Amino acid sequence: MKLLSMSGYIPEQICDTVRFTQYTGNRNISHYCGYISDFITQVLEDDSVDGAVFPHTCDSSRIMKSYMSESDKFLYQLNVPIRSDENAVCFFAESIKDYKRSVEQYYGLSISTEAIFDRSEKVNKRNSQIKTAYDELQNISYGDYLETIHSMLKKPISEQNFSLNSIEKNCDGKRAFIIGSFLSNTDIAKKIENCGFKVVGDNLPESGRIVSKKPVSLSEDIYHEIAGSIIENRLSPTQNNYDLLLSQDLTEIRQKDVKAVIFISQKYCEPYEYLYSVYKKMLDEAGIPILKISLTNSEDIQKSELLLETFADLF
Repeated sequence: MKLLSMSGYIPEQICDTVRFTQYTGNRNISHYCGYISDFITQVLEDDSVDGAVFPHTCDSSRIMKSYMSESDKFLYQLNVPIRSDENAVCFFAESIKDYKRSVEQYYGLSISTEAIFDRSEKVNKRNSQIKTAYDELQNISYGDYLETIHSMLKKPISEQNFSLNSIEKNCDGKRAFIIGSFLSNTDIAKKIENCGFKVVGDNLPESGRIVSKKPVSLSEDIYHEIAGSIIENRLSPTQNNYDLLLSQDLTEIRQKDVKAVIFISQKYCEPYEYLYSVYKKMLDEAGIPILKISLTNSEDIQKSELLLETFADLF
């Protein structure tokens, strides 16, 4: 089976999924979050994809299942709590159990606890490797780092292996921090470096948030452990706790002596549109300039280079 997944909320410990990163093809949904629109289009158009799993979080994701309902493919929308307390973890654990049952029923297979333990160990190892690289960001190419992560997320977890040896060294540039949703087009990360910035941190779902995940303990209540690892990590704006999200980011920005922040979001993505104004106010008060880049789809890069070059000239 080939399940296309969207969002870091999808538990990788249950079965192999292919993480949606970018779609190349005709787009058939306008005035909608470009990233989600591209995900929907790939599920509908790509015959190699026989199922999709995605979250029930923001306004755009809540209604995306209706667009794919006539695809005759396996579709599962995971219920995700907006809180991160113990009750939220227990709720999410039950959602993960239901996801497992749905996969088993649709595909006619049985997923053993031993298999979930094995996959949990592999996810823990992969996340640890990413954290090791993240801690070295000031010494390596951020573009290579992010591209390596994207390549891994499209493989089965058993084939994911991250090595610093494959990443180019790069220590030069103005220290920058990236805020945003999943950065589907990794060429933007390379453009950031080419414009003279040195990315030393981020809060992206495929990077900073993975780094913040606690390892899943192989306990009797493995579903609770998986849920806690996902829910209690670095916050998403859909979790409705802007104060904590901002304070965590500002702490890292100050610790790493960041001189500029680059805020990247998808067009029509309400949570990040709301969040930008709050970040800008906070960073203006801290005397740190911020650039906003709004992408129309998962391939969009056209405006980014000009915006980044202009932003770099401010320093």
